[in-house]
Amino acid sequence: MIDSFVRLMNEFTNMPVPPKPRQTLGDKMGQQEDAEEYLGFILNGLHEEMVNLKKLLSPNNEKLTISNGPKNHLVREEQEEQGKGSEGEWEHVGPRNKMPITSQADFVQTSITSIFGGHIRSVVYQQSSEESATLQPFFTLQLDIQSDKIRTVQDALESLVAKESVQGYTTKTKQQVEISRRGTLEKLPHVLVLHLKWFVYKKTGGCQKLIKNIEYPVDLEISRELLSPGVKNKNFKCHRTYRLFAVVYHPGNSAKGGHYTTDVFQIGLDGWLCIDDQTVKLINQYQVVRPTAERTA
Repeated sequence: MIDSFVRLMNEFTNMPVPPKPRQTLGDKMGQQEDAEEYLGFILNGLHEEMVNLKKLLSPNNEKLTISNGPKNHLVREEQEEQGKGSEGEWEHVGPRNKMPITSQADFVQTSITSIFGGHIRSVVYQQSSEESATLQPFFTLQLDIQSDKIRTVQDALESLVAKESVQGYTTKTKQQVEISRRGTLEKLPHVLVLHLKWFVYKKTGGCQKLIKNIEYPVDLEISRELLSPGVKNKNFKCHRTYRLFAVVYHPGNSAKGGHYTTDVFQIGLDGWLCIDDQTVKLINQYQVVRPTAERTA
């Protein structure tokens, strides 16, 4: 995948003028994926290859067998089964000197994680029991936008870190207990990818697309309330501010099919380009941040 990605980048730098006649896709057409899912496959694939290359360079370093892509929940579950004190866990002094056990996998840094990688701290609160926390890596923040109260990206981010109750939780002794969970941002990536979850499954079966507008700004500041308690004082404002440079759209109201387009900020032009397959045209910033039913970000 790394070699293929290098060839792809070279396609852009060596694009012929005028362009060659467009070839028919024929058997070259691959499996179609959701745009965000496809991005996840690319980032995870590149990351996993880099981890394997590190293993070849450091064969005696067993910690390099654990990667930090979204599949890390498997590693985390194994650690929890081992009990407290297992490798990768450490104690964190919380409010009122409480000592929640934090389960943390041995994250392996690659060029991909250094750009796109962040961490979410997920804390579970259980009555008459100590708090437990888990660090989860992410390349993309998945934002639930189903609630009628969510009208902006900031609303969705606040909902992401809101405390929620977990129904139907039972202990190993089959006793049902009340627990709640809250996630906060432990580490912010250099490039932040936000995924607005427009497609939801109906109780009667099947998938449908939400019909609503979600507003998003050009400049996004991650508020301190979204951060974990241990990192609130460590993140300066300049490290929590992002500038929009790309938006992917899914036009139409149907979840059964559709088409993807993208707007990209081009530094050389100091402006935005709208890309729809082979069609590329200039677009103004007002159109980029203006949500419509035909252009669902």
